[in-house]
Amino acid sequence: MQTDYVKAALTGVWILAVGVLGYVSGTTSFAGWTVVAIVSLVPPAVMVRLWSAPTPSMSETIREVLK
Repeated sequence: MQTDYVKAALTGVWILAVGVLGYVSGTTSFAGWTVVAIVSLVPPAVMVRLWSAPTPSMSETIREVLK
């Protein structure tokens, strides 16, 4: 389904952006990188759990029944 690709792309971009932001900001401590990891992983996990697939349209439902 198309939304799976969008979810994967958004997750990858978010994690990469937060990682780059942590690197550019000069994070050097273990605690700092732990915070960066949490900030980069928690929002995508919530997004994957809460973002459900769209309901099929009427024509998709009819087409599926007729198969």
